[in-house]
Amino acid sequence: MKHLLARALGYGALTLLGAQLAGCHGNTEQQETHAVPQGAVSSLGPLAPARGGPRAHVEGAFGPTFAWPVMPIHMVLLPDQRVMAYGTDVKGRQGAALHYTVWDPKAGGGSEAFLTLPNQTGTDLFCAAQSLLPDGTVALLGGDEYGGQPLNNGNADMNVFDPRSNALRKAEGMAYKRWYPTLVVLPSGDRVVLGGRIRNSGSRWTFWERAFASTPEVYTPGSGWRTLTDAASNAAYGSRRESFFYPRAWLAPAGDLVILAHDGHLFRLDPRGRGRLRELAVTAPPSNERLPAAMFAPGRILALGEQRRAVVLDINGEQPVVQPTGSPGLDRQWGNATVLADGRVWLNGGSVTPNALGDEHYGSEIWNPDTGQWTPAAQAAQARLYHSASMLLPDGSVVTGGGGAPGPLSQLNGEMYFPPYLFLRDGSGRFAPRPAVARAPAQLAAGAELRVDVAPGVKATRLTLVRSGSVTHSFNHEQRFMALDFRQEGTGLRATLPADVNQLPPGYWLVFVFDDHGVPSMGHTLLVTNPAMAG
Repeated sequence: MKHLLARALGYGALTLLGAQLAGCHGNTEQQETHAVPQGAVSSLGPLAPARGGPRAHVEGAFGPTFAWPVMPIHMVLLPDQRVMAYGTDVKGRQGAALHYTVWDPKAGGGSEAFLTLPNQTGTDLFCAAQSLLPDGTVALLGGDEYGGQPLNNGNADMNVFDPRSNALRKAEGMAYKRWYPTLVVLPSGDRVVLGGRIRNSGSRWTFWERAFASTPEVYTPGSGWRTLTDAASNAAYGSRRESFFYPRAWLAPAGDLVILAHDGHLFRLDPRGRGRLRELAVTAPPSNERLPAAMFAPGRILALGEQRRAVVLDINGEQPVVQPTGSPGLDRQWGNATVLADGRVWLNGGSVTPNALGDEHYGSEIWNPDTGQWTPAAQAAQARLYHSASMLLPDGSVVTGGGGAPGPLSQLNGEMYFPPYLFLRDGSGRFAPRPAVARAPAQLAAGAELRVDVAPGVKATRLTLVRSGSVTHSFNHEQRFMALDFRQEGTGLRATLPADVNQLPPGYWLVFVFDDHGVPSMGHTLLVTNPAMAG
């Protein structure tokens, strides 16, 4: 009875810690903690099924469809656990020069949960890159060129969204225009931008003209932009095999970037100085820009290839290692891969024929990194094709939405997926009680001790970290997961964060505590800082 009371939060709202966002910008460290409310009422209840069905503990379950004011082609999880999204105008048409929205999941899925604001920067953010920075703001780079109507050419703008004011402002622009770029934030706070298209238009002189931003750039706060002229490449992030299109790039444990080109070729980019790019001898099976990849463990990436081939790419050593893993059951062009709170990967949406109805997929799948096997998961109500997105939320569920602009459907809506770990294992389909976290830090330096207090009676079996997501176009480049070794003494959990900021990049992470029933707590937002950058 005592144990059940300790877990009596049940499936609940995203616990928004009142002073969290303000604390993220101060000099708080281990001594700065936040108490988690024990009586939180479910505010996502209307977005959850009343019962998940007899296999919910194996497959998970979807909630009902709910409306979005704009198509969420781009999503980023903010430090205060809201979601900033953009991509179209309020009619679902290409036109992110006009609107963006902020969704508060704890307020549910009605119109009152969304704050829709006019984009007054003059930048069309359609198909831009975005990333949550360690200072709590969101950097947005590039997008479409807009001169009263979309042109499908790139722009060179940098914009910054501040969740404290919900304001979007223009900042110092890049040297190259970029449509479909990738943005990677380094532990130093520098921002590396790769790829993107400059121009894609016909003219009176050429039937069809294309130009690509095949030279990376780096932004250093306080110093501005520099061009990596010695790292220019059409193979890594330019014209070859559409490699300019949201290049699959990750910060590697060595401190450089590893790029997996869509044709399977691998590269290492050193962003210091004028840059240095090396093509590696190792290759992965060919893929394309429509198939996702996700970092599910430190330096380990699940990458989907053509003909339903899947591999695990290990970038922890000097030479990456590519190993085959189980094949997903379905070919999912424009599907999304989401790392869950337990480290498994959920794959949803897509179709065999890219961005077309007739062979679209409503069923989803879950990949287990321990076995390499896929298992069927719950069925969605809506098709999620090109310009759809999926992202883990702090309560352990996944929001999935969008699709269209262009497409056979204009999906101004979303659905919530509730993974198996949220349900009782008795086949009742009921949500399981959640272990309660009573206190946890808001901010810690890499290498520091993490102290988490749980409610009396909670026996912790896992302590996991999942990096706050930033997703668009079937690629969530911010996804990272790690399980921490810990010890429990009474109600206190103690663990040591990795000291290597290349393994644990500074920024916002979700902390989950799993109980002895395999059920996760509500995710607590933790800002990890770089001790070398203090002061």
